[in-house]
Amino acid sequence: MGWIIRTLVLCFVVGFVLSFLRIDPASILTNSWQTVQDIVALMIDAGRWALPYILIGAVIVVPLSVIGLVLRWRSRPPS
Repeated sequence: MGWIIRTLVLCFVVGFVLSFLRIDPASILTNSWQTVQDIVALMIDAGRWALPYILIGAVIVVPLSVIGLVLRWRSRPPS
Protein backbone atom coordinates (compact mmCIF):
# COMPACT_ATOMS: atom_id res chain seq x y z
CA MET A 1 0.00 0.00 0.00
CA GLY A 2 2.83 2.42 0.84
CA TRP A 3 4.48 1.74 -2.51
CA ILE A 4 1.29 2.69 -4.33
CA ILE A 5 0.95 5.96 -2.44
CA ARG A 6 4.63 6.85 -3.01
CA THR A 7 4.22 6.09 -6.72
CA LEU A 8 1.10 8.25 -6.99
CA VAL A 9 2.78 11.14 -5.18
CA LEU A 10 5.85 10.82 -7.41
CA CYS A 11 3.65 10.76 -10.52
CA PHE A 12 1.89 13.90 -9.30
CA VAL A 13 5.16 15.73 -8.61
CA VAL A 14 6.68 14.77 -11.97
CA GLY A 15 3.48 15.72 -13.77
CA PHE A 16 3.38 19.06 -11.97
CA VAL A 17 7.01 19.82 -12.86
CA LEU A 18 6.46 18.82 -16.50
CA SER A 19 3.36 21.01 -16.63
CA PHE A 20 5.30 23.91 -15.12
CA LEU A 21 8.01 23.43 -17.76
CA ARG A 22 5.27 23.33 -20.44
CA ILE A 23 6.10 19.79 -21.51
CA ASP A 24 3.04 18.02 -22.81
CA PRO A 25 2.80 14.23 -22.22
CA ALA A 26 1.49 13.73 -25.75
CA SER A 27 4.52 15.48 -27.22
CA ILE A 28 6.81 13.17 -25.25
CA LEU A 29 5.26 10.21 -27.03
CA THR A 30 4.80 11.70 -30.50
CA ASN A 31 7.74 14.08 -30.80
CA SER A 32 10.45 12.61 -28.61
CA TRP A 33 13.44 14.32 -30.27
CA GLN A 34 11.92 17.80 -29.94
CA THR A 35 11.12 17.06 -26.29
CA VAL A 36 14.74 16.08 -25.65
CA GLN A 37 15.90 19.29 -27.35
CA ASP A 38 13.46 21.34 -25.26
CA ILE A 39 14.73 19.72 -22.06
CA VAL A 40 18.34 20.40 -23.04
CA ALA A 41 17.45 24.03 -23.80
CA LEU A 42 15.78 24.35 -20.39
CA MET A 43 18.87 22.90 -18.70
CA ILE A 44 21.17 25.32 -20.55
CA ASP A 45 18.96 28.27 -19.59
CA ALA A 46 18.96 27.11 -15.97
CA GLY A 47 22.74 26.81 -16.06
CA ARG A 48 23.09 30.33 -17.49
CA TRP A 49 20.83 31.60 -14.72
CA ALA A 50 22.61 29.71 -11.90
CA LEU A 51 26.26 30.12 -12.93
CA PRO A 52 26.70 33.74 -11.73
CA TYR A 53 25.23 32.86 -8.33
CA ILE A 54 27.47 29.80 -8.05
CA LEU A 55 30.55 31.88 -8.84
CA ILE A 56 29.59 34.59 -6.34
CA GLY A 57 29.01 31.99 -3.64
CA ALA A 58 32.28 30.25 -4.48
CA VAL A 59 34.19 33.43 -3.59
CA ILE A 60 33.13 32.88 0.04
CA VAL A 61 32.54 29.13 0.28
CA VAL A 62 35.77 27.81 -1.32
CA PRO A 63 38.22 29.75 0.91
CA LEU A 64 36.21 28.87 4.03
CA SER A 65 36.18 25.20 3.01
CA VAL A 66 39.94 25.22 2.46
CA ILE A 67 40.50 26.88 5.86
CA GLY A 68 38.27 24.27 7.52
CA LEU A 69 40.09 21.46 5.77
CA VAL A 70 43.50 22.79 6.86
CA LEU A 71 42.32 23.22 10.45
CA ARG A 72 40.96 19.65 10.55
CA TRP A 73 44.14 18.32 8.98
CA ARG A 74 46.33 20.11 11.55
CA SER A 75 44.23 18.97 14.52
CA ARG A 76 44.59 15.26 13.66
CA PRO A 77 47.05 13.34 15.80
CA PRO A 78 50.02 11.97 13.87
CA SER A 79 49.60 8.34 12.85
